[in-house]
Amino acid sequence: MGNYRSSIRILAAVLATAVALSGGAFAGCASCGGGGTWSSGLSFIGASMEGASSMESASATAGGAVQNLPSSAITARALYEDRMGEKRLVMAYAGVPGDESYIEGSIHLPLDQVFHTDDSLKSPAEIAAIFGAAGISEDDPLVIYGDSFVNGYDTFAFWVMKYLGHQDVRLLEGTKGGRKAAGLQFVETSTPRAPETYSPNPNLDLFASADELAGHQLVDPRTAAEYNAGHLDGAIHIEYSRVMGSNGLASSQALAQAFGGLDKDQQVVVYSSKGGVASMVWYPLYSMGYDAALSILT
Repeated sequence: MGNYRSSIRILAAVLATAVALSGGAFAGCASCGGGGTWSSGLSFIGASMEGASSMESASATAGGAVQNLPSSAITARALYEDRMGEKRLVMAYAGVPGDESYIEGSIHLPLDQVFHTDDSLKSPAEIAAIFGAAGISEDDPLVIYGDSFVNGYDTFAFWVMKYLGHQDVRLLEGTKGGRKAAGLQFVETSTPRAPETYSPNPNLDLFASADELAGHQLVDPRTAAEYNAGHLDGAIHIEYSRVMGSNGLASSQALAQAFGGLDKDQQVVVYSSKGGVASMVWYPLYSMGYDAALSILT
């Protein structure tokens, strides 16, 4: 997967454009990638180990409880009750499979296929065809989950679905341990579904290209060290570990404090060369009703 390496090369041109648009200066552009990688095929999406450790520590301090449940989320207990009842929800695992990664009955969401070989995001029609082949239609009530919230695979998958215009999609809250405690069974393999025809109704306002950044509130979601090494001119620093933990969203108080410097009447664009990093700040903004977009600097 060459996405991360190519992102760094192309990012220099993007930042030069941004400087010209904003009239400001940007230093240390080579550090814009997101610092650190996961040893997986989705490393270009995921967060750094440093940031993930911060998120885990914050969750442990909070006692491991789900602190804030937006309408776009579902608890493990609610999902278990659905599995024991109608079993109408389609479960999709977004991540790198390991030992018993899949909740029984889940499909695998091919998140690593949503980029072209030149690292640009595929069109909504192309992504829809990929997800349709995986057994998802636009009308399916979808539940997305990963191993935890610390790498951003699930929040990025949620963003992709909303970008396609998927209406009924939720993130599964909690950790794997909590999900098991709720009664969900984990297995080693996914459960394929018959291919579907996915007809997207894309929400193009959720994605901002490099030439659309001027005039918007920009948020840099990376770690403090990465932000201090260089960032887009005028960007506000809101590290993803402040707003997300391994269980889900941070508390309402923490979110209010983190987003206190933003104008809710103006669109917010969260940027990073790693979609997962950006999505971990975009998701709580979206959940709180901000007009928020994501920009993947490739």
